[in-house]
Formats: sequence, structure tokens, C-alpha cells
Amino acid sequence: MEANLFSTVQPPLTAPQFPASYQRGTHRIALPYLNRTIFIAVDDILCLQGEGNYTFLHTRDRKRYLVSKTLKEFEKTLDSTLFLRIHKSYIVNLAYVQHSVFTKERQVRLADGREVAISRRRMKDITLQLAQYRQRMHN
Repeated sequence: MEANLFSTVQPPLTAPQFPASYQRGTHRIALPYLNRTIFIAVDDILCLQGEGNYTFLHTRDRKRYLVSKTLKEFEKTLDSTLFLRIHKSYIVNLAYVQHSVFTKERQVRLADGREVAISRRRMKDITLQLAQYRQRMHN
């Protein structure tokens, strides 16, 4: 019985890496969820996963919210210096990107251990934007 209890416990997320100039906790988005509206800090969003006309928001507390908006709508409203569309089905928060693999796998690993594929078409642009983000962090 105890083995099942411990197997469901997930390791804590590593801390996000925001640029020094970024002010955390200043931006929130309103989401219609279960007949009410909830507010989520943009800083707490790890990634957004598109499923047709719906989007799953994955947060740092390992919750997943289903919203009836497309990724394209979110892409227009989210800060492009912090969020990057890396695939037709994914937008990631660059602060939570832990590792990038640009060989055959073309993936990024997020702080929660999730590995997300990078679009072949956007590979060059994504590589450049990730490098720029990391450079802003060190300046």
C-alpha cells in the first residue's frame, strides 16, 4: 500500500529562469473554467498544448486546464519574448525550458520533465530565439 503512495509523488519542478528585467507576477490571464472565471499568473504557465479548437494550459503546480480557445488566439495575447510557438500544437514558456536537443530528436525538455517536439520548418528561428532568450538572462 505504501509503495503506491510514494510512486504517485512527483519530483518538484526546477526553478524557472526569468531575465533580470522581467517583473514576475504582474500579468494574469482570465480563464473560463467550470462555470466560473479563474486567474492564472502568466509566469506559472509551463506550456500550452493545442487540440483543435481547444487548448490545454499546463501550469507549474502540475495542473491542466482545458480552455475553448485556439493556440493562435493565445499566441496573439502572450508576451512573445517569454512564450515561443515551437510546434503547431505547442507554445512553451522559455523560462521553463531546461534543455534543448537540436539533433535528430528536435526536442526541448521542460522543467516538469515533459519533452516537446520542435517543428522542422521552424527549427532555425526557434534556435535563434532560444539563444537570444538565454543571452538576455545573462545580461
